[in-house]
Formats: sequence, structure tokens, C-alpha cells
Amino acid sequence: MTSLLARLDRLGPAAKEAAQVGATIGREFSYQLLAAAAQRTDAELKDALSQLFDAGLVFQRGAPPQATFLFKHTLVRDTAYSTLLRGQRQGLHAQVGMTPEDNFRDVIATLPEILAHHFTEGGLVDKAVGYWLRAGKNATARSANLEAIAHLRRGIEAARHLPDGALKDQRELDLQFVLGPCLIATRESDR
Repeated sequence: MTSLLARLDRLGPAAKEAAQVGATIGREFSYQLLAAAAQRTDAELKDALSQLFDAGLVFQRGAPPQATFLFKHTLVRDTAYSTLLRGQRQGLHAQVGMTPEDNFRDVIATLPEILAHHFTEGGLVDKAVGYWLRAGKNATARSANLEAIAHLRRGIEAARHLPDGALKDQRELDLQFVLGPCLIATRESDR
């Protein structure tokens, strides 16, 4: 891990930042999402990603702006992510969560659990709870009850951080209402 940190540091601040933002997004990330979340010009970002590719830290499929990148190993992603301070991580997660909400409507429809994760980690609890509920409902519609249970329980955990009041109660009730039938369905399939 120390050698990976040294490699990242040698690449310079733009490449390190691109790796950190990419690591916040996940092991795989698109150029478009990275560009929307990063605080770099297009030329700086392309150069930074080229440095990461040349250093053997990421794979690249396609060419920007349609390119996607994949960290060559989970350890590379984890190392880049570990270089962020807690406040930086929280801010990046919030920023990444807000980016798809503004620019990538298909992510909202098909993968709300990704946004739920970013909003949870970014401290935007109310938004997180809404997306955990949506992810649970999507999984329920596919009869993926175990997946739905996991999403809904994460939503319930996040809802516990909302201020006491009617909104918190309603959010918890919405989550429990969807969770109940999933739990019943999994219990019946165990018989």
C-alpha cells in the first residue's frame, strides 16, 4: 500500500485527485461522471487519466467522453480512497450523488442504490432514505427480495439519523411497509 501511495503522489495533484474522485465513485467509473464531479478542466482531466493509465493503475475502455475506467485492482481503489480525509470523502460523496441527479437520469431510474450509497456517505440523509426506498421497490419489482431487504434495512438505518418528527416517522413507515412483504416472501421460500 505504501508503494501505491508513492506512485499516486509521484503522478501529481491532478492525477491523484482524479484517482480519489474515481475511487469515491467506485471501482469502475465513467469519464462523464468523473468530469461532472471533478474540479478540473477537460484537458487537465484527460491528462490526469492518461497518467493513471500509463502508470498501470487503471484500465480504459473507449475514448472520452464515452470512456469508462476500472481500477486495475481493488487495492488501488482502496488506496486512492484512503488518502481522503473524512470531510473530503463526505463532500465528494455528496457531490457525486448530486451529479447523477442533475445529469444522469438513467442512473436514478436503474441504479438508485448507487445514489443512496453516495448520499448516505455524503451525510445527505433525507435524500439517501428516498433512494434506499426506491432501490428497495425496484428490487421488489424484480422479485429480488433479499436485495430489497438489504436496501430497505440500509434505508431504515439512515432514517434513524433524521431529526425526530413527522418526516422521520413517515420515512420509516414507508420503508417498513415495503420491507414487510419481502420478509414474508423470504420466510415462505425457506419452508
